Amino acid sequence: MSMPQDNKRILIFGEAILPPAYMPRIRYFMSYLKQNGWEVDFIVENSIYENQFPTDVNVYAVDYYKFKNKVLSKIEWLINFFVNLFFDYKGNFFYYKSKSITKDKKYDIVFCSSCFTFPLTTAAKVAKKNGIPLVVDLRDIAEQSPNDHHYMSHKPPYLFGEFIINLFKNINLKRRNNALNYANAVTTVSPWHVQTLKQYNPNVNLIYNGFDEKVFVPQLVPVNEFVISYFGRVYNQEMRNPRLLFGAIENLSKQGIISPKHVTLKWYVDESSQQVIQNILADYQIDEYIKFYSFVNQQVLVDEMNKSSILLTLSNDTSVKKYFGIMTTKLFESIGVNRPILCIPKNDDDLSLLIEKENLGLTSSSITEIENFIVEHFQTWQQNAYTVGAIPESKRLNFSRQKGGQILEKILIDCINKKQKK
Repeated sequence: MSMPQDNKRILIFGEAILPPAYMPRIRYFMSYLKQNGWEVDFIVENSIYENQFPTDVNVYAVDYYKFKNKVLSKIEWLINFFVNLFFDYKGNFFYYKSKSITKDKKYDIVFCSSCFTFPLTTAAKVAKKNGIPLVVDLRDIAEQSPNDHHYMSHKPPYLFGEFIINLFKNINLKRRNNALNYANAVTTVSPWHVQTLKQYNPNVNLIYNGFDEKVFVPQLVPVNEFVISYFGRVYNQEMRNPRLLFGAIENLSKQGIISPKHVTLKWYVDESSQQVIQNILADYQIDEYIKFYSFVNQQVLVDEMNKSSILLTLSNDTSVKKYFGIMTTKLFESIGVNRPILCIPKNDDDLSLLIEKENLGLTSSSITEIENFIVEHFQTWQQNAYTVGAIPESKRLNFSRQKGGQILEKILIDCINKKQKK
């Protein structure tokens, strides 16, 4: 998209950088805007984790917590928790820090990316005080998993009970919704998120998490084994349930259609995820098919995805627990390398619906359908030594982060132009 003649200056707010994601969405947005001539300043909560930000982005990392000692840091967190609960201390703290950082600068727009509330109130106050537009990006919201407290990095001591946690949630939702109501536009990650957030702002736009088109490139790599791969976390079997796959592999093995000599299920997960999987595996006789690996860097990840015959996406079992609009980034990276995708179980949420609509693979809760899908691609691998997905190149790139950057830039410029016409 072409820029206006004069370069635009944008102020971006982000929360602390934490593993495993390391904020790829916001990093790509910043990189895309810089490449298109924007001046980008980024104010972020400081973190012990290092990260590579795009060249020429002015990064201002602000320390929020002072103490490193384990005991003192817990006490500090608890004090800040209650002060923030009643007075939005963190939002105000970052507002005054941002004032000193940006006092001699003028911006055309403020952009904020958040997983729950912080730093929405800071961004809204900065935009309001400076009379400039605000665009909010929400990657996760509390409503998507109502029975979890995933948005809290630490929970208060058990002594305080669920009452304080629910109070925290309700107060911060109110703060979030006030910021959304003030925003000129909102972006989010799934159709379900769009519909949910439209209660608070009519101008909500869908930008999928997408894949980095410079990194996730399809390659037809002949391999000497049929590999079903999973990359990421398995928090619990309510949210990520592999039982249907295990049942299908066990049945095909008993029928003599597949064997561990040619078929491997590879899991690139952390230790806690491995424990969850191993607990489930105790109910099946397929240990010889399973191999565990640690998380890998991006280049190894792409190589291993391109060597895989089927890429596994796990969704939640809706009969046990409700989750909504969960669109894992790994799905889009699987689209990026264009390999057949197996999504289990089918739950008729956005993830399943997208896979069906775009013919990305199979989403199913039927062991028979899963067995047939595996056999079909196993036979293709036997003939060609590789498999390939069905999505055409033109459609594949619609799920790239470049496409998301184009959508975001248009939203930003529209908001600036509308403000200037007033």
